[in-house]
Amino acid sequence: MRVDVIDAFMRCIAMPPTGHLFVVFEKTKNFITENEKSSIKNMAHHSRTGKSKHTGTEHAAFHPICAISDEQIRNGSKRPLAYATASMDDGHKIIHIRLRMNYGKPSLVTCLAGLAKKPGDAQFEYYARLADEGIAKYWSRTITLNGEEWHVRVEPERSAQGMPLTLANPGKPLLGNLSKRSRNPHPFFTGTLYYDENEGPDPDRSYAMTAAHEVGHPLLTHAFGAIWSWGHAGTSSILGKRYDSAPECPAQGEISLMLYYNSNTSCIIDGDSVFKRCIASENDVKTLIHISGRCK
Repeated sequence: MRVDVIDAFMRCIAMPPTGHLFVVFEKTKNFITENEKSSIKNMAHHSRTGKSKHTGTEHAAFHPICAISDEQIRNGSKRPLAYATASMDDGHKIIHIRLRMNYGKPSLVTCLAGLAKKPGDAQFEYYARLADEGIAKYWSRTITLNGEEWHVRVEPERSAQGMPLTLANPGKPLLGNLSKRSRNPHPFFTGTLYYDENEGPDPDRSYAMTAAHEVGHPLLTHAFGAIWSWGHAGTSSILGKRYDSAPECPAQGEISLMLYYNSNTSCIIDGDSVFKRCIASENDVKTLIHISGRCK
């Protein structure tokens, strides 16, 4: 059976409701540094025009982390995340990153409003395990720093001080995307990750990959602002509308976890191929290393 997994994945993820955007833009000013202003200005232009002048290859060179030296990435940011810690094993060339997560169930008000249904305890633990597996799988990879190859291992860890994320079942169908599409606008609002057993041929793997994608948004927002993060590096508007000029899903090689893609017009890409080749880009993982705190 042929399945357009890219479109299925896009249906699983979304940005915050439009009504929150003014508040978000006011708050996100604090996340933008001098090195990022030109990139953010370019991203804002893309959001207004609905156009992106970058191909899939050019996105890698356009990434704001490229303005930061490998030595600075190694040393870490002066404004690190409170819930991520990196340690360097110079002997084995391994970077361990502990990413603390604070999973929770939807509130009573949210459930009464029909925006979500609360999972049972067993369901909740199952969803949390899938999310942990997705984060570890899609954010761990090999990178190059100062000409040397490093293996990055991201390990989720449960903590009350972690990134908050609500794990839920879909709410009332009448509410459409508001009650079924995953989103994570943290630190402005707590995100929600929906498990839909009817979503695609492999809902478990879709959920794990969506979890990794949604967790990536607060990381990139902290580093380079909401416009860069929510615009998916120039492949969508800040509301998650995929641009026609976004790159086609590559037939071979890596599929970047945080980009939006259009379907490949020259070949059919099956779901198993997407799940196997999808991974956080080297630049996104370097960003996570840079903004993670350092073990004392």
